[in-house]
Amino acid sequence: MAKKKRKRIEAVKSFANVTHHGEHYKFKWHEIFGNSDPITLELGCGRGDLILALAKQHPQRNFIGVDLKGARLWAGASIAIAHHIDNLFFIRGHILQLPAMFKADSINEFWITFPDPYPKKPRKRMTHERYLAAYQQIAVAGASFYLKTDDGAFYQFSLESLNSFGCILHKAVENLYANEEPSQISEPVTTYEKRHINEGKSIKFIHFALPKINKGEDHEQ
Repeated sequence: MAKKKRKRIEAVKSFANVTHHGEHYKFKWHEIFGNSDPITLELGCGRGDLILALAKQHPQRNFIGVDLKGARLWAGASIAIAHHIDNLFFIRGHILQLPAMFKADSINEFWITFPDPYPKKPRKRMTHERYLAAYQQIAVAGASFYLKTDDGAFYQFSLESLNSFGCILHKAVENLYANEEPSQISEPVTTYEKRHINEGKSIKFIHFALPKINKGEDHEQ
C-alpha cells in the first residue's frame, strides 16, 4: 500500500465528520446534525464529488456518504471540513450493514452513481435484491432512488432486478444526455461523469422507489 494512502486511512480516523462505527449513531443522526431535516444517502460515495455538490446545493437537507475505502473518504471529508459544510457526514462501512446504522423510515433519498458493475458477481451488484432488501429496511415510504451507470449490462440487470423486487419505476433512460447537455441537467454532474461523457459513453439513469413493506418498530435505547 502506498505511503500516501496509508496516511490518509489513518488520518480519516480522527475526522469529526467521519465514523467507522455507523451502528453507534443509529438513533442519533438528527442529534449529530442538530436538526430534523430529511437525510440523503450516497451509497459508494468514493471521493465525495456528488454528495459535496448536493450538500452545497441543498443546505436544508442532511447528507451522508457511505464507502468502504478510507482513503477515498479522506478526500471528501477534508473538503467538507475546509469549506465548513456542516450538513454532510461520512461513514466508512459496508452497504449491506445499513440496517444496523439507521432506524426504519429514516432515509428520504438515495443516490447510487457509477457503482462497480461486477460482471461476474451479480450478488455484489448494488441493485441485487439483497441490497434492495437492506435499503428497504431504512427508507421512508416512497423514498427516491437515483442510479447512474455507464455499464449497459449493469443497467439491464438493474431494470430486471427492480422489476422482480416490485419497485416503482419513475424513469429509465439509456442515454441521459442524448438530447440535453450535462449543464442543462438539474442534478450535479461530477468530474468522473464528465470524463465518461467526453469518452463518448452513454450515461444510463434510473429513478425508482421501493415497494412498501411492514417493518418492525425500532425503539431508541
